[in-house]
Amino acid sequence: MKHKLLMPLCTAAFICLHAFGQPAITNQVVSGSSSYDDLQSMYLTNDKGLIAGGYSASNISGDKTEDSRGGYDYWIVKYNRHGKIQWDKTIGGSAADYLSSIHQTKDSGYILGGSSLSDKSGEKTQNSRGLEDFWIVKLNRSGKIEWDKTIGGSNYDYLSSVEQTKDGGYILGGTSISDRSGEKTQNSRGSNDYWVLKIDKAGNIQWQRTIGGSGVDGLTAIHQTKDGGYIISGQSNSNASGEKTENNKCNCTDVTYSYDYWIVKLNGNGQIQWDKTIGGGDTGGFTGNDGYNTIQQTRDGGYIVGGLSNSNATGDKTENSKGNYDYWIVKLDTKGNKQWDKTIGGSSLDGNDNLSIQQTSDGGYIMASESWSNKSGDKTEDNKCPGACGDEFGDPYFDYWVVKTDSIGNIQWDKTIGGRENDICEVVKEVRPNVYVVGGSSNSTISGDKTIPSKGYDDYWIVKLKYTSTSTSPIASVNQKKVMFTASSDSKFSAYPNPAKDIIHIQNGGRSATFTLTNQSGKILLTQKVNGNSSINITHLPSGVYFLKDNSTGITQKIVVIK
Repeated sequence: MKHKLLMPLCTAAFICLHAFGQPAITNQVVSGSSSYDDLQSMYLTNDKGLIAGGYSASNISGDKTEDSRGGYDYWIVKYNRHGKIQWDKTIGGSAADYLSSIHQTKDSGYILGGSSLSDKSGEKTQNSRGLEDFWIVKLNRSGKIEWDKTIGGSNYDYLSSVEQTKDGGYILGGTSISDRSGEKTQNSRGSNDYWVLKIDKAGNIQWQRTIGGSGVDGLTAIHQTKDGGYIISGQSNSNASGEKTENNKCNCTDVTYSYDYWIVKLNGNGQIQWDKTIGGGDTGGFTGNDGYNTIQQTRDGGYIVGGLSNSNATGDKTENSKGNYDYWIVKLDTKGNKQWDKTIGGSSLDGNDNLSIQQTSDGGYIMASESWSNKSGDKTEDNKCPGACGDEFGDPYFDYWVVKTDSIGNIQWDKTIGGRENDICEVVKEVRPNVYVVGGSSNSTISGDKTIPSKGYDDYWIVKLKYTSTSTSPIASVNQKKVMFTASSDSKFSAYPNPAKDIIHIQNGGRSATFTLTNQSGKILLTQKVNGNSSINITHLPSGVYFLKDNSTGITQKIVVIK
C-alpha cells in the first residue's frame, strides 16, 4: 500500500511511517580531476576514515596527483575522519583498468579488485591472459603496492567482488565467458557464468568454481558467511541446466531478455549447498526483468537481497511495478526460502545498474541507487533537475535516492540527493545509528544539494546524512569542521527492532544511563537504568508511536510499536 499524504489520521492499525521525516545532509566532499573519475566502491576504515576506489582517465589535475597510465586506471583516495584527502594512488597498465571493489584488510592495508585489458606495464606485473582479466592488487596502509595478480582465461572475465576471508586469504567473484584456458580450469556452461576463486594471502589460487546454466549468468556479489561458506548473488536468464536447479521465472518461450535473481550458497570448499531462482514472470506479453542485485547475510542467519525490477506481481513478486524499474528487496531465510519482498519506486526509472543495501544497527535496512522519478509512488521528493534540463533525449538526469526501511521492509524515510546534472549513486554505508555515508559520481555544478563545484567531468561525490527523529537538522556549512566518517558520543545508543512488538533491545556502548519512554503527549510510561546492552519489556504497551530518551545525552529515538 502506498503512503497517502492526505490521510487525516495515523491509527494503531496503520502507522504512517513516512511521518519519520527525512535526514539532513551534514557534510559532503567532491574529489576529482579534469576528466572522468567514477567512484565504484568505498569502505569505512579502522582509523575512522574512509577509502574510496573507482577508475579515472585523468592526468595530474584537481585532486589527482599522478598521471594516467593509459586509458582508465584504478584511482584510490584515502580520507581522514574529517573527509580530507590523506593520499591518492593511480594504479594501472597501458590499456583500460576498471576497479569494482575495495576492502580494508586485517593488517590495515587494502585489497583492490577489478578488471583489466592491460598487458605488463605501469603497475601491472603480468600480461593479459585473454581479452579482459581479473586484476587483484594488495596495498599496505599507506597505499604502496605489495603484490598484484592477473587471473583469467582466453576470453572476457570481469571481476565484481573481492573481500578478505577469515583465514587471511581472499574470495573473488565475477563473470566469465572463457572456456578452460589460462587460470580457468573448467569450460563455460553456456554464455556467461559465475566464476569464483579462493586465493591465499599472497594471491595464489587455492580453488575455483565455474557455476552456470545454459544461458547468461552474471555474478554481482560474493561474501563469506558465518559458517565459513559463501553466499553469491547475481542475475540469470538460464533455465534449469548446469548448476542451476530451477527454471527462469518468466512463463514465456523466449527468456533472452528476462533475468531473475540467482542466489547460490557454497560451503567453505566451494561446493554448492543450494541455489534459488527468484523473479517475476511474464506479465501479459511483457517480459519482466529482475537483476543488478547484491546480498548480505543478516543477523538472524538469513539474507537480504536488493536489486532492480520491472516485473509486475507474478512469480515471487507480490507487488506491481511502480513505474519503469523499481528497487526490489527480498528477505530469505537460512536456506534461501523467501520470507517477504518489497517493491519500492516512483513513476519513472529508479535504479540504473545496481542497488546497494545493508542491514542497519536497528535491524532495518538502508539502500541506495539513483532515480529520475519525480515525487510519486514511494518517492517523496522531486528530481533535483529543474524545468527542462536533461540529456539530449529529453530525459531528466539521475539523482541519488536513499531509502531506509524497518526490519520487515516498511519505508521509514527516503531522501533524494542531487544537483542540476547527473548524479549516479554506487554505495551506501551506515557510519553509526542514524548516520550514513553515500558515495557515487557526479558531474553537477553547484546546484540543488551540491555545494562544491565540479573538478572536471565526473567526480567522486560522497555525502553524509544524519537522521534526527525529533527535529529537522540544519544543513551544515561546508566550511565548518565536521567529523565526516567516524562516530561521536551519540553513537553509543541504538534501539531495535523498530517497529517493535514486545521487546526493545538497547545497544549503549557499555555506558550506564537511565532511559525514559514517553508517549506522544510526553507522559513518561517507564524509566529504566541500562548498563551496557539491555532490553525493555513493552508487552503492556498498545500499538502507537513512542519516544525513547537517553537522559545522559538527551538523544531521543522514535519507536513504533505494532501489535
